[in-house]
Amino acid sequence: MKQTILYLVAAIFLLASCQQEERVAEETTTGYLSIESIALQADVQTVSSRAVDSDLYVEILQDGETYRTYNPGTVPDKIELPVGTYQLRAYNEASRMGNPYEGLGYAVYSSEAQSFDVEAGAVTPLELEVPMINFGVTLQLPESFGTYFPSYTFTVICGDRSVELESGETAYFPYEEGATTFSYLLKVTNTDGEDLDAEGGTRTEVARGTVYTVTYEMATQSLSVAQ
Repeated sequence: MKQTILYLVAAIFLLASCQQEERVAEETTTGYLSIESIALQADVQTVSSRAVDSDLYVEILQDGETYRTYNPGTVPDKIELPVGTYQLRAYNEASRMGNPYEGLGYAVYSSEAQSFDVEAGAVTPLELEVPMINFGVTLQLPESFGTYFPSYTFTVICGDRSVELESGETAYFPYEEGATTFSYLLKVTNTDGEDLDAEGGTRTEVARGTVYTVTYEMATQSLSVAQ
């Protein structure tokens, strides 16, 4: 009987020892990723910065293949991962659309995959910048504009696409390095009902991630573009 009890006690200690070894093994083969900030980049300035933006999908890759994806607003403070090398990227809903340029279109944000290492028992902090990869054009008319010109049509043309804008609206267009330009045209009707000569122009130097503002100068009755 005593021998049986001794065997039982030894078995219990052996089981506990094995479980402890398994826990230690698990702890030493995993680490953590902590995404400290994600910054949306446009016009060379950070337009939004928070721990995880509500519109961003966060994707973890390993060897170029998707390892894990988090929907907007679901990224935990710390992500447990097996020891190894990974890549991190983020993108917004517009980048998942088949055509993000219907109507006025959408700003498209998507980052390159950023490499990081996970070490055993350690926390890897990471900051990620997510640039806007297309560009936008917005119209900004002065408050007194409607007093002199009660009716107008403003059109932006880029490639084979043209979009009409109201003051304060922004249209977005795809960007191709070295091959992107846009034109704009303003047609107005004055208080006498006369259609005046159209004002417009062409922007030949266009940068990715920029929103260009077209304004109307009342003093010179002409359009200008700023970014």
